[in-house]
Amino acid sequence: MKKWIKQSMKDLPIFQKMFMLCMLVTVSISLLSGGITYAISSEIILDKTIAQTEETINQLSENYDSFMEIITNRVDYIAFNPTVQDELINGKPEETEEGYYSGSRVVKRLLVQMFKSNQMEDIEIYGENGKNYFCSIRGTDEPILKNETELKEIAAENIGAVTYINDISASGCLQVVKQIKDNLAMEPIGMLRTGIRLSALERIQKNVNFASSGTILLLDEQNQTIIGDESELTLQASGLFNKWNDSFQYEIDGSQYQIVYQVSDYTGFKTIGILPADEISYAIKPVKKAMLITLISGILLSIALSAFMARFIGKPIEKTVFALRDVSKGDFKVRLQDDRKDEFGEINREFNYTIERMEYLLEEIAQSRMLNKEMEVKALQAQINPHFLYNALDTINWMARKEDKEEICDMISAVSNLLRTSISNKENLFTVEKELNYVKDYIYIQQTRYRSRFETIFEIEEQMKSQLLPKLTIQPLVENAIVHSVEISKAKTVLSIKAYHEKHDAWIEIRDNGVGMPKETADNLLKPPKDKVDVKAAHTGLGVYAVHQRLQYMFGEEYGLKTKSREGVGTCITIHFPYEVDEIKLRERANTFLK
Repeated sequence: MKKWIKQSMKDLPIFQKMFMLCMLVTVSISLLSGGITYAISSEIILDKTIAQTEETINQLSENYDSFMEIITNRVDYIAFNPTVQDELINGKPEETEEGYYSGSRVVKRLLVQMFKSNQMEDIEIYGENGKNYFCSIRGTDEPILKNETELKEIAAENIGAVTYINDISASGCLQVVKQIKDNLAMEPIGMLRTGIRLSALERIQKNVNFASSGTILLLDEQNQTIIGDESELTLQASGLFNKWNDSFQYEIDGSQYQIVYQVSDYTGFKTIGILPADEISYAIKPVKKAMLITLISGILLSIALSAFMARFIGKPIEKTVFALRDVSKGDFKVRLQDDRKDEFGEINREFNYTIERMEYLLEEIAQSRMLNKEMEVKALQAQINPHFLYNALDTINWMARKEDKEEICDMISAVSNLLRTSISNKENLFTVEKELNYVKDYIYIQQTRYRSRFETIFEIEEQMKSQLLPKLTIQPLVENAIVHSVEISKAKTVLSIKAYHEKHDAWIEIRDNGVGMPKETADNLLKPPKDKVDVKAAHTGLGVYAVHQRLQYMFGEEYGLKTKSREGVGTCITIHFPYEVDEIKLRERANTFLK
């Protein structure tokens, strides 16, 4: 089946192939772009919805903290009140109230003052000396408690800290207890308890705008429910809510929900927001509808554009195919319409030109074969001539040594070394050490010529000697320094060659203190010459530019040469190349670019 489909595609006309290809591309792009846009939009909306939910839950948690902080401040205010302290230390249970300003009457007025009926169910002080005080919204003097003893024990265990106890199931209140201690002796003298009404906590929720179908839970430190209904989520609370805040998806009764929670660092209460996934998806529905309409419109438009493009591209190709068939039959008079300005017009013009040149090229092929034979002979001669030249130089060297002309011998040896390196040596890469040996021979010849007009200083890091460079990289730069400084300068010139590395970069500086040059001239050294170069001239001006180009071919455009010059001060050319490059890869690259 696969083979049949492949063969059928090959046999289809170009128009149908182009139409199917354009359809495939445009529809794929429409589907891909639509899918990506929908995914991104959905993700943005989802993230925004979750972020808003997290902000709401965080705000609600802060509201709970603010409320509990107010209650805590009231409890502390009562516990540390001097009159309360005096009554619980010095008061006697059998004492009767004696006047408006008696201690008992002051304590009762304080309780009434601190009592808020819309927040508190009751407020009570238990004294170790038997003095008890009670204030309630109910017409009774006794609290409705089944665990009064347990509350006292919990308060004693927390030794003076305000403690929140979830007593919703027993009394319908959130109990807040605090052991009262003597401010001086720090001995227990009683306990203060107040019951926080559940309705007060629920009112805090009403002031927060949460999702229409979302719910909020409030759990205590032991993960017991304060506000909300028991569910699978609350039963698994210890394993789910183990961070200070988080957001995750959770399945409850077969439905998916987004859970967002915040743990208060003040009370330890967990404020939990439960948002149905359907409500989040509902916010994405307009985007989904818009994307569907856009996708259908895109596909319809793709069909129309595909038909047009297939016709527009396929027709010129058909004409070209027919013309090629005629040419293959030997008809060189065939021509295509070449007045078009697009790529097809260019193809047609090239086709017409190719036909016109075909016969001429066939003749040139025959001539080029003859030239190749001649070049082989010349190449063979080029192999012989250097050896003849070396032999001649060795003979002159031997004759000079016989006459005790040591300076002439050294000069001939330096010239011979230069010729062997530049002409006979087939290596594309030299180490810095080998390159510098070549430079030293060149400098020796120039110093023989110029005598004491310049001196050379070498500062070469030991690690740099083994680094590989394209052959003949440093010598053209040294030659440039001598030509543009030593030959022109009337004073003695100092030529400095320094090689060093910094991390992954290697640098070689060729610096002179000669006459220098204008900045524009220095910058032009790294650009191709504008005028035609006279190859017979002693100095063509191509040396620095050629070195710069070869370095960039080898190592990349971020490497190469940098020039810096100042008239009357001198010139510095810096070679920049990578340090410790893989030798095998470097030689492979040299075989490609330096042959």
